[in-house]
Amino acid sequence: MVQLINQNYEYNKKLYNKVETELRKLFNKSTPINHVGSTAIPNIVGKNIIDVLVGATDKEQFDKYAIILSNNGFFPSYNSKTDIYQFFASKQEETGSGDVHIHLVVIDTERYNEFLILKQYLLQNPHEAQAYSNHKQLILQQNLDRKTYRSVKVNMYQHLSLVPKNISQNNKKKHLFKRCFFILKLRYSNFCQYMLKY
Repeated sequence: MVQLINQNYEYNKKLYNKVETELRKLFNKSTPINHVGSTAIPNIVGKNIIDVLVGATDKEQFDKYAIILSNNGFFPSYNSKTDIYQFFASKQEETGSGDVHIHLVVIDTERYNEFLILKQYLLQNPHEAQAYSNHKQLILQQNLDRKTYRSVKVNMYQHLSLVPKNISQNNKKKHLFKRCFFILKLRYSNFCQYMLKY
């Protein structure tokens, strides 16, 4: 069962900084490393897992970094692996509060940019961040298992990541309508009513 907690943003920043320091010992100095995920956003709930985005310049470096991470205590997942993305966890069993997730992605790809665009958008728009947080809590009210929770959350994550492309005032109402329709399909009417306030 998934458990969401009120995350300590400042404390998690310190944890991330420690992780980044260790990762920078493994990779080229110019390698982009970023704090992403819910612990990178103030005042939202989450599983309190430190998500780290590591960028590779090309497929060759991507494969090299994957080996380095595997050889330094991070456990790879092959379920979602593609030519440009691979997920790593700080332990082999199910992760939880205080653990680390590494997202190794080739830079200048849509998958890589989505992580950064969504982070930037939620940091600049606290109301949207709170809505995303509320949505995750509403998902849990459905008593979903972790796999289903992740699947539903990813759908919302991808939906939110489209916001910056349609952020003009002319498109704002249209976007909110689409989002409400999306939420209604998931039967989250309370969240839809919440979103219509903005």
